[in-house]
Amino acid sequence: MSLLWLFVFVVVIMLVILLTNMKVYPSRTLEPDIPTETGADATVQQTQLFSKQPFARFSGWIALIAPVVSAVYFILAISHIADGRLTTVSLPWMPAIDLDLAFRLDGLSMIFALLITLIGTGVVLYANAYLSKAHDDLPRFYFYLILFMFAMLGVVLADNTILLYVFWELTSIASFLLISYWYNRQASQDGALKSFLITVFGGMFMLIGFIIIYSISGTNTISELVTQTDTLSQSPWYPFAVVCILIGAFTKSAQFPFHIWLPDAMEAPTPVSAYLHSATMVKAGLYLLFRFTPILSYAPWVGYIVITVGIVTLAVGSFVAVGQRDLKGLLAYSTISQLGMIMSMVGFGMLTYSLHRSFVEFFVISLFAGLFHLINHALFKSVLFMGVGIIDHETGTRNLANLGGLRKVLPVTATIMTISAMAMAGLPFFNGFLSKEMFFTTLVNAGKLPIDDQIFMSVMLVIAVGASVLTFVYSLRMVKDTFFGPLKRDKLPQVPGHEPVSMYLAPVIIVCGLPLFFIIPNILGKYLITPALRDINHTATVVKYIPHVEAWHGFTTELLITLVIYTVGILLLWRSRWMEVYNKLPSILSINTLYNAMLKWSEGFSRRNMQTMMNNKLNQYLHVIYLMFFGMLVYGFVKVGWIPIKGFKMTPFTWFEILVLVNIAILSAALLYIRERMAMVILNGVIGYSIAIVFILMKAPDLAMTQLVIETITTILFLLVFYHLPNVQRDKVQWGREAVKLFIAFMMAIFVMTFVMIALQDPPFQKISQFYENSYDLAGSKNIVNAILGDFRALDTMLEGIVIMIVGLGIFALVKFKIRKGESNERK
Repeated sequence: MSLLWLFVFVVVIMLVILLTNMKVYPSRTLEPDIPTETGADATVQQTQLFSKQPFARFSGWIALIAPVVSAVYFILAISHIADGRLTTVSLPWMPAIDLDLAFRLDGLSMIFALLITLIGTGVVLYANAYLSKAHDDLPRFYFYLILFMFAMLGVVLADNTILLYVFWELTSIASFLLISYWYNRQASQDGALKSFLITVFGGMFMLIGFIIIYSISGTNTISELVTQTDTLSQSPWYPFAVVCILIGAFTKSAQFPFHIWLPDAMEAPTPVSAYLHSATMVKAGLYLLFRFTPILSYAPWVGYIVITVGIVTLAVGSFVAVGQRDLKGLLAYSTISQLGMIMSMVGFGMLTYSLHRSFVEFFVISLFAGLFHLINHALFKSVLFMGVGIIDHETGTRNLANLGGLRKVLPVTATIMTISAMAMAGLPFFNGFLSKEMFFTTLVNAGKLPIDDQIFMSVMLVIAVGASVLTFVYSLRMVKDTFFGPLKRDKLPQVPGHEPVSMYLAPVIIVCGLPLFFIIPNILGKYLITPALRDINHTATVVKYIPHVEAWHGFTTELLITLVIYTVGILLLWRSRWMEVYNKLPSILSINTLYNAMLKWSEGFSRRNMQTMMNNKLNQYLHVIYLMFFGMLVYGFVKVGWIPIKGFKMTPFTWFEILVLVNIAILSAALLYIRERMAMVILNGVIGYSIAIVFILMKAPDLAMTQLVIETITTILFLLVFYHLPNVQRDKVQWGREAVKLFIAFMMAIFVMTFVMIALQDPPFQKISQFYENSYDLAGSKNIVNAILGDFRALDTMLEGIVIMIVGLGIFALVKFKIRKGESNERK
C-alpha cells in the first residue's frame, strides 16, 4: 500500500465514523429533536439524543482501525528505511506554482509517523474507556481525533512546502475542534480560540517564509531545497524567510513567549491532551526545524536564537510547573519545559553546522540527543496524561491539595505514573536518564568551541542546570503529593473503588518502553535515529559519528551535573517553604495578561473600524470602491506606461449635437444638488430622452427606440413607487460630498473613454461581428441586433424578463402590504 492509499484509507475511516452518527429513524415524525442545552438537564437531553444513534457507541472501535493499520504499515517499513531506501509518491496538483501531492517517507518522517500512529492507537484505546458512551458525542470526537492524525501524517510526510502548510493549518483546525469538544464550557472555548489564534498566526509567518524561499529557488520540493542552500543564502530576503519559519516552529511547539496557549488547551478531554499536547502537535515545530536544519543553518545567529529560545522556555516552563496545583496544568508546563530542552538541542546542532563545519561530531550528537529525548518524552508524557485522566475520572478532581494516598486505591495508576515521573526527572534505569545525560553532553561540548561560543554556552548551561533542578522537583512532587501520605477521603468528590482495566491498559503497554529503552537504547539509534540523521543531512557521512549510548559512561562532567541536580532537588523537596514565592508574584507580569490586553485592544480596534467602514451608507461604500479602482488603474498606467493612440478619427458633429451633450452634462451635475425626489426622477427622465436624441443624431434608431422605451418604463415605475412613499426632503447640500461624487463620475467617464480608445487600437482577437454577418441566412433577420436578441439570446432575454417580472411582483406586494397596514391602523 503506497502512502497515497494510506491517506485514502484514513479518510474512509473518518467517513465511516460520520455514518455512525446517523439516526436509525427520522426524529421529525416519531420523536421531536431534543436541543442540547447547558445546565442540569444537558446530560439527560444528550442521553436521549444519542439513544437514537445506536451505532455511535461503536465509533471508537471503528476509529481504532485507522491508527492500528497505519502503525502496522510504518512498522513494516522500518527495515526498508533503515537500509537507506525511501518511499515517495508525487501527483501533479497545481504545476504552475509547483504544488504537487508529494509525499516522502524517510528516516525523520518515520520517527514522527510511528509516534503519531502508535501513541494514537493507545490514545484511541484509552478514550474508548474514558469517554461516556451515553453522554458524549462519540462520532464527533473520534472524527476530530482521526482528522488530526490525518493532518499530522500529512505534515511529517509532505515533500512540498505548500502542501506541508495545508496540513499544518489543518492540525490547528482539528486541534481547535478537539479543545472545544465540550463547547458548553467557556474555558474550553477560550482555550481553543487562544491555541488557534497563536498557532495560525505562526503558520501565516511560516507560509510567508515558504513563499520567499520559492521565489528565490523556484521550487517548493523540500528534498530539492536542501541542495540549494548556497543559492538561498545569497538572497537578501533569505534572513527574513528564516525568521518567519522560526516563528512558525516556535508557535506550534509552544516556545516562549508563545507558550501560553498550551496550558489553556488542557481544557480538552484528557485523551486529547495525551495525544496532541504531549506526543504529536507540539512536536510539529520541532519536526520543522529538524527537517529544515541544513536550510536554516546558513548563519550562526539562527543557532543562537533557537538555543536561547529553547533554554528560556525550559527555564520558564519548569519554574511555573513547580507552582501548579492542578495536575494537568503541571503537566502542561512540564511539556513546555521539555519541548524547550529539545529545541535547544536542535539549536546547538544548527550552531555547530553553520559556524564550525569541522565539528560534525557535535552536530550529530546534539541532533541525536534531540531525537532521542523527543521519543522518550512522547512515551512518558502520554502515560502521565493518561494517568491524570484516570485520577480525574475516578476521584472527580485534579487538585493536588485534595489528593494524597491514592496508591492505596489506584495502585496500577500509581505505579505507571511513578515510573513515568522518574523518567521525566532523569533518574537511572529509565530512558529519560540517558537523554538527559546526552543533553548535558551537548552543552558541555561547547567547551571545545571558540571562546565566544563558550561564554554563551556557559550561560545556557547554568540556566539549564537550574531548570533541570526544577524539573526534578515537579516530577517527584507530583508523585509525592498524589500517591503518598494519607488518603484525603473528605476532600475527594468521590472515592475510587476500583481501576478500570480498559482505561489503564494502553498506558501500561506504553510505560514498558521506559525501562526497555534504557536497557537497549541503541535499537532506537540503529533503526530510527541514524536513518533520520542521514536523511536530515542528506549524506551518509554522519553515520560514523553516531554515538553509542550506554547506561554507564563513567565519572564524567555530565554525571557530576546530574548528582548536583539530584542533591539540590531533594533539598528543595524537603524544605518547601521557598515555594511561597509563587504567592508573591504579581499577575501583571504574566504573558497571559499581555495576551488578553492585546486581544481586547484588537477586538476594540476592529469594532471601531468596522463601525466606521460598515455604516450602512451605500454612497460611502461606492466611494471607497471607486477610489481604490481609480488608484489601481493609475498605478497600472504609471507602471506600464500610456498606450499610444493611433488612427484616431473624430466623427463630424454639429452645434445641435454639442448643445444636447452640454444639456446632458448640466442636468447630470444638477442631479447632485437637487433635494426633492420627484424633481430628481423627472430630470433623470429628461437625461434619458436626451441620450435617445444623441442616438438618433448618430443614426442608431434601434438604440434610440430601446432607450425611449426603457426610460419611459423606468420613469413610470419610479413615479409609481414614490407616490406611495413620503416625500421626505433630503438634507441640505453638502458641497464637499457632492464634489467627491462629481469627481468620481468625471473620472469614470475619462477611464471608460480611454478604455474604448485603447480597445479600438489593433484588437488582438477576431471581431465578433463577423459571426453575425450571415444573420439573414441563419436567423431570417436583416437586423443584426434583433437577431441577437431574438434568436441567439432568446433564452437569456426570457430569463431577464422573468427577473423583471419577479421584481415587479415584489414591489407590488410591498405596496399592497403598506396600503393594507395603513387601512388596519385607521380601523384601530
